[in-house]
Amino acid sequence: MDTAPRHDSGPPALDPAWEYESLRLDRLAVMTDPATREILEARAPENPREIVEIGAGSGSVARALARRHPEARVWATDIDLRHLDTQGLPNLVPVRHDAGSDPAPVADVDLIHCRSVMIFLDDPHAVLERLVGWLAPGGCIVVEELAGFPPYDPTTVLGGALDAVSAVLLRDAGADPQWVRDLMADPPEPLIRHGLVDCGAQMRVYPFHAGSPASEFSRLTLQQLRPRLLGQGHLTEDHLDAAVALLGGHDLDEPASAVLSVWGHRPR
Repeated sequence: MDTAPRHDSGPPALDPAWEYESLRLDRLAVMTDPATREILEARAPENPREIVEIGAGSGSVARALARRHPEARVWATDIDLRHLDTQGLPNLVPVRHDAGSDPAPVADVDLIHCRSVMIFLDDPHAVLERLVGWLAPGGCIVVEELAGFPPYDPTTVLGGALDAVSAVLLRDAGADPQWVRDLMADPPEPLIRHGLVDCGAQMRVYPFHAGSPASEFSRLTLQQLRPRLLGQGHLTEDHLDAAVALLGGHDLDEPASAVLSVWGHRPR
């Protein structure tokens, strides 16, 4: 676990109130939602009744689940619901909720999904154990995390900038890279440890092409973290501006953005 000091006052490192946060979340959704939907469609139990989407953000995955399973209730949870759009779907239920401490929004959950959430929790392994306990027999959990692939090369302009982003998120948001490393096995050991079966893992890589969702998501993340990246001495203004410009208008061979997806089922 990260024991470095964190900023306990002021806005969080990834501030939901940032003026372009809705756009940043949208670029993440456009990049990752197609693969996420494929995995959820392949792994969801037949005729689920209760579905929980943790860290729903703008609600794109929750909406897809609500449309895919109209007879199910989809609980779209987040600690901050300002960006959540239900689009009037009657079976989509917004819930202000902290997965690290709050009880399950409903009992006997058939499907749980979270993306880019667990890495920011104080003890993701303990939270995973709690979430597994929410599952109904035969229920499935799908956990997805952003991961650098290949590892960022700090000697390049963009690699150095993204390496600095990782340092800021480690220090100020508690992002624990060891959690992602623990999941990087097939089958993923943390899921096996908690008694899940039919487990699996998949990595999807998204190249940084000019104007692509992957590039735009990373560019916006750099811009949101700009005060911390400069204020903590991770980057100079010239370095940061150069990295933002690269992401804004160039096809880049490396590094690339990647999403690790893992899943498992509670035995019946």
